[in-house]
Amino acid sequence: MKIRHYGILANRNKKTKLQLSRKLTGTPSYKPKYKGLKTIEILCLLEGKDVTMCPECRKGKLQEVLTLYPGASP
Repeated sequence: MKIRHYGILANRNKKTKLQLSRKLTGTPSYKPKYKGLKTIEILCLLEGKDVTMCPECRKGKLQEVLTLYPGASP
């Protein structure tokens, strides 16, 4: 069953109508907070500490050996 959207939700006018509705309601546009940062950098910011620090000696840094991508089998 197909659902059809009209007005603001119509695909043809979605971008322009969304901008107009944000302008009329005074809602700020969405800006990505962590765009361009690596996952390790985001974790460091969220935790407030260096997550690459060795848990044993607290002096050395952990290094990335292998990266698993989403959906990839090891």
